[in-house]
Amino acid sequence: MTRWGFGRREPVSEPGRDELAAAQQVVDMFATEALLALDRYEQSFPAGDTDRARRTADRLMDWWRKLKLDDVRLDPEGSDAEQILVTAAELCFDPKNEWGVSLEEASAQAVSRAALEGRTMPTTTVADLREDFEDAYGGRAVLPERDNDWLGQSLTRLARASLLRDVIAEGAQVRVSAPLREAGDELVRQGQRLMDDRRDLARRQEAPISRRAAFAQQVRLTSTYTAYSLGVDLTGAPHWADLALKAPAFALYMKETMANWRDHSDTVASRLDPAQAQLRSVRNDLIGTLGTGPPVTRRDNRALRNAADRRPGPDR
Repeated sequence: MTRWGFGRREPVSEPGRDELAAAQQVVDMFATEALLALDRYEQSFPAGDTDRARRTADRLMDWWRKLKLDDVRLDPEGSDAEQILVTAAELCFDPKNEWGVSLEEASAQAVSRAALEGRTMPTTTVADLREDFEDAYGGRAVLPERDNDWLGQSLTRLARASLLRDVIAEGAQVRVSAPLREAGDELVRQGQRLMDDRRDLARRQEAPISRRAAFAQQVRLTSTYTAYSLGVDLTGAPHWADLALKAPAFALYMKETMANWRDHSDTVASRLDPAQAQLRSVRNDLIGTLGTGPPVTRRDNRALRNAADRRPGPDR
């Protein structure tokens, strides 16, 4: 991506779809992690706790104020995770809402608002996001022990990624400093890696693995056990002796059966491991990239603010 500098003017092309999609992937990643951190906090309360919704809302509001996220241009028409998070925050700050917020309610409200405004409705629930997160990283993503730390870190990274998404989205329409443009370029590079790695994992997950070998082994085990059992029956031994002879064989049969299907599961998992490892790697790189705030000058802030003011439509 070519750049604007404060000195010599260089030609800058409009942002391509791929660049914006890559930036959006990063924003979505940390919006998702913020939701999952809040979900982990919400789920830490006992079932039926009447304080849970209020305390969940207070936790999100505390971080929202601390990080000044009202100044961040989160997209109410963004990914499912971003839409749910924006809706949850709006419910938290609604002066008429004394009850609090649950992520289940925020998800339902996000769908309703999108339908009323004629936008694409979110189709992903927080439970789906939780499952996708486990599948993506193989259950081995390194997370803070405290959900409060995870929530704060995720929202911080979300805010920084959103700013860089704005830089990328404005393209040639806004002149920003070279370091900020380079930070946007780096986010795009890593976001493209993230997209590629997610596609690789999806391909591996969708490609069928034949169960033929596992079924064949199961048939052999069952045939062997059945033949042995019939042989014992033909001896005419007393019932107690019949049971004594069959019990060890049945125990061995169950042990070998479990080992057979465990081997099959390990085969499936081993095919996913490389893609999951790549996703963990790019996640760590993005955490490092967004570990400090983008190098934003006052002039950068003014340029981005002016660009937002010029944008037509309801967000103007």
